[in-house]
Amino acid sequence: MVNNFQVSAATAPPQKTAAAQETTSSPATTAEAADARYDLILLDPKAMQLFRTGGPTSALRMTLADPQIGGERSYLRVQASRAFPLHDPDRYIGLRDGDDKDIGTLVTLDGLDPDSRALVEEELYRRYFLPRILKVNNVREEFGLTTWDVETDKGPRTFIVRHLREATQELTPTRLLVTDVDGNRFEFPDVRQLDDASYAVIQRVL
Repeated sequence: MVNNFQVSAATAPPQKTAAAQETTSSPATTAEAADARYDLILLDPKAMQLFRTGGPTSALRMTLADPQIGGERSYLRVQASRAFPLHDPDRYIGLRDGDDKDIGTLVTLDGLDPDSRALVEEELYRRYFLPRILKVNNVREEFGLTTWDVETDKGPRTFIVRHLREATQELTPTRLLVTDVDGNRFEFPDVRQLDDASYAVIQRVL
């Protein structure tokens, strides 16, 4: 009888304990919790006002009266950034506070009062200043650095790029983005539109 009991106990399917059942369901619970942490807060543009208290270079401030963030709040420093700066620059504008914490997102700037909209557009312009290269005057390579002398839609520019191939992003087969050593970005909107001499330089160094 003892042997039979031992065999049946060994072959019987294990019973799930409450702890095991909780462990089994925990991945879904964890995933749901992760989704909750990253829920997108879409802000109401009519519930906010942006302003500066000093000159044009002073910090951007904001008052926001949106139930999603718990009533009216004031922010002494606000940063604006684009979720898709290259492919959809006018939609999904993120706002962060002075501690670089997420406040929420504007689907578009439509609905902001004219002064607030102008200030956000000014911030975005500063953040995403992106000269377009129209002509390459000269490129010099030395010790892993490439010095560019170019004409852009913002005027003549000279900039230095380290590890050129790594610093060049191909957006399309003919549209390139180059980032210099200071983090500034320069765009070749269409290399096919460059003059023959400039195009020859591009082919040589890229």
